Amino acid sequence: MKTLVVYYSFDGNTRLIAQAIAETAGADVLELRTQDQPQSKGFSKYFWGGRQVFMKVRPALLPLDKDPAVYDLLFIGTPVWAFAPAPAMSSFLEKTAIRGKRVAVFCCSGGGPGRTLGRMAEILAADNVIAGRMHFVEPRRSPQVSADKARQWAKEVLVL
Repeated sequence: MKTLVVYYSFDGNTRLIAQAIAETAGADVLELRTQDQPQSKGFSKYFWGGRQVFMKVRPALLPLDKDPAVYDLLFIGTPVWAFAPAPAMSSFLEKTAIRGKRVAVFCCSGGGPGRTLGRMAEILAADNVIAGRMHFVEPRRSPQVSADKARQWAKEVLVL
């Protein structure tokens, strides 16, 4: 089964999980990058990110170096921003035709997932099979534990 891990990461938490999943699944990796990559740090990144979500900003993405259409299974991951997917992920989901795939969605946050997993699944469910959902809390605080959890989840999704 040809597998792709698609993710956006601002602070590296989602990247850590995406890499663990990709290693376990033998998957290709597609990291989403915006044309104007934000540089906010500290508390200002939360204000900036929340504003982006509430204003429904959809940043332009750099060209994708992988075509999701040629894969059978997609793992799609995002950080949680203001209880929702990061704007870069929303851009990807709204502008990329994903049809006839098995899709597993995941998110990373410092608290709960909010509406993130539900929104992602809702967008994707009409034309795809949702094979799994998973939330990771602050993966970089316990990288080994988080990576192990990601590997185990990836194995479960692969056998479904």
